[in-house]
Amino acid sequence: MQKFFALILASALLLAACGGGDTTQPGNTENQNAPASSAPANNISDGGDPANIGGHLLVWLDPEPWAESLIAAFTAKYPNIIVEVELVGLDTADKLALDGPAGIGADVFVMPHNSSVAAYTDGLMVPYPDELRAKYEDILLETALNTGIINGTLYAAPVQFENIGLFYNKDLIDAPPRTFEELIQFAHSYNDASANKYALRWQVANTFYNYFFLTAFGYSIFGPDMDDYRQFGVDHQNVTEGLTFFRNLREIYPVSAADADFDATEGAFARGEVPLTITGLWSTALFKESGVNFGTAKIPTINGVQPRTFSGGKLVAVSSYSQNIPAAFALVDFMLSEEGAKIYYDTTGSPPAYRDMSVIPGISDDEHLMGLAEQSPFTDPTPTISEINLTWEPMNTLYTFAWDGTLTIEEAQTFAMESYEALLQATGKSLTD
Repeated sequence: MQKFFALILASALLLAACGGGDTTQPGNTENQNAPASSAPANNISDGGDPANIGGHLLVWLDPEPWAESLIAAFTAKYPNIIVEVELVGLDTADKLALDGPAGIGADVFVMPHNSSVAAYTDGLMVPYPDELRAKYEDILLETALNTGIINGTLYAAPVQFENIGLFYNKDLIDAPPRTFEELIQFAHSYNDASANKYALRWQVANTFYNYFFLTAFGYSIFGPDMDDYRQFGVDHQNVTEGLTFFRNLREIYPVSAADADFDATEGAFARGEVPLTITGLWSTALFKESGVNFGTAKIPTINGVQPRTFSGGKLVAVSSYSQNIPAAFALVDFMLSEEGAKIYYDTTGSPPAYRDMSVIPGISDDEHLMGLAEQSPFTDPTPTISEINLTWEPMNTLYTFAWDGTLTIEEAQTFAMESYEALLQATGKSLTD
């Protein structure tokens, strides 16, 4: 059930005096063609007086601890802005497409980064002011910020981004291997197949976890800019090379893809049964609760190349239906400030999308987060185009067939291409469009 709470820190008289603030035309369905200047300048990033910004905002955020702490701190700084929060999960863009025209949509909303193109196409977002874009280009991860830049204009900015990395049990291995050659050498000395004892366990059929094996050999899904559905390209030679390296790791982890499930991989790591696993920050709560003595690091290099992993996160945007854009961008800027980033980290344990996370108090002391941050510069956010949803099944079967030897690597590549093309044609598109 949707839950509402409101933080009302101004009197009714003051609200009446503020009015609704500056207004814009709601429902800008031509948003994709609007110039960046269509977002009113509010001077919030260069010394504007918070006392001069007022009005009422409806905000869609989640989870509740973050929302409560964030808005309490924001309204303390902007006492003339009244904020009402509705706890909404991952479907904010779809919800705004329905609620915006009815006049009941949020002014500010947070969405998964891969919803940005759909939100743009539906005309749901106001472009960021130029001064805010310049500010965020200096402090936020470029790859994360790019997920909110569409046709050269910034429509949404990253609140948070996460990636996978290498987790190691400090009681079973002295330090994380920095190369796969080092990892393989350690596995040969550690493994004992008769005791089901393996140095590295991970979910070998999970595309999100295994994409980096292909990037180490030059593959980039949907082309160099990851935005062309015709460039699926898993039948290319660099994918053959990546899958060959991947398949050869069965020498140190000789189990079927079906047997490399969560319990046998991350579950085993939590039980202290395995020195190394590959996962993300979302697993740290389980590992901490289990009491395993662990650390984190970036993915080891492959043939001297630092692989690029998939990553994902949350973007914040201002609705094109908003009647108080200056106040909305004041909130956005606070969310992305160092103070706002610390609130997010303190209440969720997740990292902000900062280039230098050490500027956020407390994060430098979080060894697990900082270890994973080593990989953050070497990540590719999952593509924002809708066709990414057609790739998961073909890619999962690609890894599964290659790992298990059900098909030759080349046959598995062909099968994945044919599977993707069939799914693409069902949507009315083709690889030859």
